[in-house]
Amino acid sequence: MSRQSNNPPSGIATRAIHFGYDPQQEHGALVPPLHLTSTFTFESVEAGGEIFAGEREGFVYSRTGNPTNDLLERRIANLEGAEGAIANASGMGAISSLLWTFL
Repeated sequence: MSRQSNNPPSGIATRAIHFGYDPQQEHGALVPPLHLTSTFTFESVEAGGEIFAGEREGFVYSRTGNPTNDLLERRIANLEGAEGAIANASGMGAISSLLWTFL
């Protein structure tokens, strides 16, 4: 039997601030930390190879993605009601991404 919640749906401001973040996954930090690193370490060489090959989730280099950008993309997708979103590191990256879809 499912239990109905008496809580109203979250508003746009609440979702923009809180969606997709679990403080317990970041040592209890109330606000999501900014990951200001360019590269990431791996549990093992095998794990790194799997992440590079796209067989396993993870981050390799911040220009292609990092936890901060991932959270931003998930929040934007949620606010827009979309399946996903892409955040680019620069305006030229955004323009290139758009144009590559037509080539």
